Amino acid sequence: MSTLAVAVEDLTRTFGDFVAVDHIHFQVEKGEIFGFLGPNGAGKSTTIRMLCGLLLPTSGKGKVAGFDIMKEPEKIKQAIGYMSQKFSLYDDLTVAENLHFFGGIYGLSGSFQRKREDEVLEMIGLQGFQERSTRTLPVGWKQRLALGCAILHEPSVLFLDEPTSGVDPISRRKFWGLIQEMEKKV
Repeated sequence: MSTLAVAVEDLTRTFGDFVAVDHIHFQVEKGEIFGFLGPNGAGKSTTIRMLCGLLLPTSGKGKVAGFDIMKEPEKIKQAIGYMSQKFSLYDDLTVAENLHFFGGIYGLSGSFQRKREDEVLEMIGLQGFQERSTRTLPVGWKQRLALGCAILHEPSVLFLDEPTSGVDPISRRKFWGLIQEMEKKV
């Protein structure tokens, strides 16, 4: 049984003559927190998108949650949670409707889905605000809701792409506190 959540060998992505990701190698153990550091344009988001099954590599190989990034991108999408740089929430839906929508996308239903939605609302501190329009939420609350949507289905791997970009320091601290609490539960 593998203890690796992510394994990448010689992963490369080009766009025409531009090399966005250049033959990278790394491994991430299950339960490990791993981060990319680098300036804008260094290939961090491109790498994450390849690992999430959203963008095929030009060459190289890798596995996420035991699934091949070249051959099994749809299986990867079901096994992971992904919070992009720009929130993937629907502003015209309420907090509860966003959670319910994302739960449906991940195949949740019935009493289990309702249970998970309630657990996530409590974890992200938005219980009592289920009927509030997402459009009207402060940025820090949207950030917590986006995280809630990403973890609703209890993914085995969670990808966060600059999750605190553009968020005030207090909201940033609360967000990372949520991540620490989640880690303790794993």
